Amino acid sequence: MNKILILFLIAWLPLTVFAQTDSLTVGAAVEHALKNNPSITAAQKNLESASHSANAAKGHYLPRVDLTALGVKINDPIYLNLNDIRSAVIGAGVIAGGNQSVLEQSIPSFEKKILDDTFVRLMATFTQPIFTGFKISANAQVKKLEKNIGEINLKNTKNSVITSVIEDYYRVKLAGEIIEIRKDLRENMENHTANAKKLFDNGLISKANLLRAEVALAEAKKDYQKALTDKELAAILLNNTVGIKTEHFELSTPMEMLPGERDADFYVSKALENNTSLKLLNSKKLMLKQKHKAAFGNMLPAIAAVGEYQILQDKLTMVEPEWALGLTATLNVFGGGSNINEIRAAKAEIAAIEAQIDDVRSLIYTAVRKLYHQCATAKRDYETLETNKNLAQENLKLFRASFKEGLATSLEVVDAELALAKIKIDRSKAVFDYNSAYANLLNICAISDTIKIE
Repeated sequence: MNKILILFLIAWLPLTVFAQTDSLTVGAAVEHALKNNPSITAAQKNLESASHSANAAKGHYLPRVDLTALGVKINDPIYLNLNDIRSAVIGAGVIAGGNQSVLEQSIPSFEKKILDDTFVRLMATFTQPIFTGFKISANAQVKKLEKNIGEINLKNTKNSVITSVIEDYYRVKLAGEIIEIRKDLRENMENHTANAKKLFDNGLISKANLLRAEVALAEAKKDYQKALTDKELAAILLNNTVGIKTEHFELSTPMEMLPGERDADFYVSKALENNTSLKLLNSKKLMLKQKHKAAFGNMLPAIAAVGEYQILQDKLTMVEPEWALGLTATLNVFGGGSNINEIRAAKAEIAAIEAQIDDVRSLIYTAVRKLYHQCATAKRDYETLETNKNLAQENLKLFRASFKEGLATSLEVVDAELALAKIKIDRSKAVFDYNSAYANLLNICAISDTIKIE
């Protein structure tokens, strides 16, 4: 008995665990995508790199200290030879009555080695920039802007991923609903064809009516198979976006329109304020201004404090100092006109990007209005199709009953079935169109991460 209970638990536990994890909401799909999507990982690493570069640029404001080791071999040792002075001293001594030989022996040689043919040096050097013609500050600002661009790109990538998840999720949901609609239509066509065959066998309808029913059944079967294929392709897209095998989950979020819609002016203002393409262009404009600043700085002197300290002082010659401090100044007097042309080029680039920013602002305004209009159209179509669906259902009931009595043709029944199926599909598609347009509207406003989705 115990063995049977254990075997039951072993079989039951995996089913229980799976049952707890077999649903996937659109919100959960977004969370999975934000964790697993490789584009987000790449954007995060690029931001990390830009952050390190920005920190590195700040270091150029600080002094630089280097240790330099030097080992040298020259052709011959270097001597300081003052023996001519020695000879003059001895000569003066002889004139004064001294003994030349005694003087020769008592006065040492005036020759001294001051540098061996092999020598080493170990020194610490110090450089502190004082004024670099704005090069350091411009570079630091550019690196900071590159970090900001990394943050913008990361946000843009996340918004794009959220948009893709919403579109792909509801595309699978739409494909699933179309499968059910096509399945119902196929079953209805099978029933209608069976009724038509009975009526034909009893001589109540013509062969043309039966053939029309059979053709409609064949079309319904083909459309059903196509719907299955469409869902498989949609599921592959969703898997790639989310980063997990969604076939093992039930997509539990209802096929409904996303909540939270605001008026058009709200989205226009948000888009012009937050749009990532616009922010990237503005950041590029600021970078070009720093480029212009650095180009102008090339025409100014570069000033720095420098210092040197000899660590191996016992290796120094009598003419080498132990330490030294000083200032350096460098001014480019003639560079072939390159500095002026770089300034002009930077100005032209700034003017070009300002024109591009104006153009993008116009495009953003148009895109927001278009997407908002698509949302409104989809919502209006959905509401209209609800009424049309009710009318089509009543119409179909009427033709089915009339066909059984021989008062309606097979063509009329088939047309009524197809009309109802089309309305159902269009109604589901209106939900998809709305959610797709709304997701893209949020994306262009760079506020996709603010939507409340479950």
